[in-house]
Formats: sequence, C-alpha cells, structure tokens
Amino acid sequence: MEIKIQEQYVTGGRARPGQNASGHRGSSILEMSEKAPVPACLACSMRMMLRFGEKVVNHWSCPNCGLECIFPQPDDQTLAGIYNSSYFVHYQSELDPEIVRAMKRATYKNQLRRLELGARAAGQKRLLDCGAATGYLAELAREFGWDAFAIEYSEFGARACENLLGPGRVYRGQAEEAAFAANPEGQFSVITMFDFIEHVREPRAVLEWARQRLDSQGVLLLTTPCAGSLSWRLMGRQWFHYTSREHLWFFSAESLRIVLEESGFRSVKVRPLAKAVTVGYALVHYARSNSYSRVFTPLARALDAILPAAVKRRRLWFYLGEIAVLARA
Repeated sequence: MEIKIQEQYVTGGRARPGQNASGHRGSSILEMSEKAPVPACLACSMRMMLRFGEKVVNHWSCPNCGLECIFPQPDDQTLAGIYNSSYFVHYQSELDPEIVRAMKRATYKNQLRRLELGARAAGQKRLLDCGAATGYLAELAREFGWDAFAIEYSEFGARACENLLGPGRVYRGQAEEAAFAANPEGQFSVITMFDFIEHVREPRAVLEWARQRLDSQGVLLLTTPCAGSLSWRLMGRQWFHYTSREHLWFFSAESLRIVLEESGFRSVKVRPLAKAVTVGYALVHYARSNSYSRVFTPLARALDAILPAAVKRRRLWFYLGEIAVLARA
C-alpha cells in the first residue's frame, strides 16, 4: 500500500493544498511514498513524473506544464566544487580568450538591444547582472553608459568582475542576500539573468527578490535552456543542457511564464535565443564530452583535428534550445 503525504512549508496562516502561505502555487511540496519522495511541480504543483535516471540524480518532468528538474539536488559541497576557476576555462583552454570574449559579447549585445541599450537611453540607470561569471555582460553594459553591478557565486568570477567594475559593485554569494556599497538602496532599472535561473535552488524566491529590487517599470531580461525546444525533442536524454551537472531546473516557456507572473512580473515576452558561437568553440565543447552520442563526439574530435584555424574562428549564430525572456515589474 502506497502512503502519500504532502508537506507544506508555511510561515503564517494556513495554505490550501497546492499553495504556500502567500497563495502561490508551486510551494515546496513533496509527495512521499514508501519507495522515494516525488517532487511536485514548482510552477503548477502537479505531481512530477520520472523522465530518466542517472547514477547520482534523477530527472523529473511535469506532465502538465513541462517544467523539469533534478531531484534530489546536489549538496552545497558538490556545487561549491563545480564553481571554481576551472568552471570558466574548461571549454576555453584551447581557444584564444579574446575570441571567447568577443563571441559572448556578441550574444549579450544582441539581447541588450531589446532594452534599447545605448549611452543616450541609459544615462546613469543601474543594471544588475546576476550570475555574472567573469563580467563580460556587465563590462559591455558599462561601455554603453549603464551604472553596472554584478552578482557572482564563485570567488574566481567575482574577483574578475571586481577588477572590471571596481569596489562596491560586485557581490559574491546568493542573489537574495546581495548588498552593494555603491548602491545602498539596492534598486535597479534592469536586472539580467543570462544562463542563471537554471542554477539556483529556489527560482521562485530569486524571481520574487528580483521583482522587489526593480524600479517601477523596471525590466528583467533572462535566458535559460528550454524544455520542449527543438534540440530537446531531437536529442532526448542526450540533450547538451542535461550534461551540465549544475543545471537544477529546465523550464518550458509555459512554466517559466507561470512562475514569472506569480512572482509579480507582467508583459512577459518569450522568444528563442540565438547565440554567437565560433566553430572552434563548438568543436571543443563536443570533442571533450562523452555525454552526447556515438556520432557527435567522434565527429567533433575529427573535425577539430583537421579544420584550419581560420574556419574555427568563424562566428555563426545558432539556436541551441534556449529562450530569452523579457518581463516588466
């Protein structure tokens, strides 16, 4: 006989089944059975289904809204071991750092155009980049006249950001705890989250925090892998976004819209994300991994060995199964 128990974490009052104390769907609910806990969907509270299992973690999927997650999540020690200096250079050590920098800046610039980013439009409005890595986006925003700030979890990345932006503008740690000496009130006109929300333990809490930190009419610009995208459908469990150990969530367009709107955002606009990628970067990425297929990895290794440097430096635009989301506070 299977016994199911719904555990709700309530800070005050009584929450209805499927909601937390603030009335949100997608509270921290687990359906417990005699065998193992089963996660409930963060977006719609539907009981999730096992998509596939691996040695250490299981991938779960919501049959209603398409949200996917890793459960159980890696512990803090495991994640801390991932976000070190090698995290940023793993796929770059065989490439010219300036080529990688130009490639990433091209992607960021293309997306920041959605904000009508420019020196005249920006003035001294404040922009905060969450999950800033080594600061390419914040650096670009500053060049266009924005008063740029950054949040980065890793010590290596935070130090690189501080070298670019100066003291009082970079916070190392969790986004919800961020404070800046150069911006004591902690308010921003724009918050960006490029390849960030899939890494955090509690996406809803982070998005609610972002909503509170934005000025009236402020904008959130977010990118993330999309469950349900073409590459997701074609590659199945070999999807390249699954191979990142630190990816905890895989939002569908619908599930992300639900969580954003329930976090207080409006005018949510979702579109496929095109990324600037050099041929060499793509080949190194595939050649170093054993996680894709028996076709992709050997082919990438062969091409990496024979293609001339001029071809590897060529920058192309690819749709890699990600979405870009613009939402207003």
